Amino acid sequence: MKERDIIPACIWIIIGLLVMIASYRMSIGNLHSPGPGLFPFLLGALLILVSLPIVIGALLLMKPSASRSKEPGIWAGIEFKNVLLILAGLFSYAMLLEKIGFLMMAFIFLFILFSAFDSRKWLFALLVSSVVVSITYFLFGVVLKVDLPKGLFRIG
Repeated sequence: MKERDIIPACIWIIIGLLVMIASYRMSIGNLHSPGPGLFPFLLGALLILVSLPIVIGALLLMKPSASRSKEPGIWAGIEFKNVLLILAGLFSYAMLLEKIGFLMMAFIFLFILFSAFDSRKWLFALLVSSVVVSITYFLFGVVLKVDLPKGLFRIG
């Protein structure tokens, strides 16, 4: 762990704290009667728990400024163009989900992701997207009876 890993880890700790505060305001309930904020509260706590070792390790291993190495940190090698493309896709997915519907939007989103970020053929992206959307729809729409957005096509 490097010194530059401290800032991203601290940001994740702050996000975890904010999630915990917001979920606590939603009422976390108790183990016998969990409230709507319990799961987000636990996820915020988990986010803090996985970020703390990064901060502590980076602080313990910090070297004096004269002897700092030029080794890459945890963000090295990340193509931020791809991250921005994925975020734009997620934003578009969220904005169009109600209008187009879960089945079609999830398929389109996954197909684009698999096509753009996987070196395999488009047929593979088509197959995997279809399988993932089908399994997801079966689990949530059929087994758990979650009311998924129907959209324009009224499928599912």
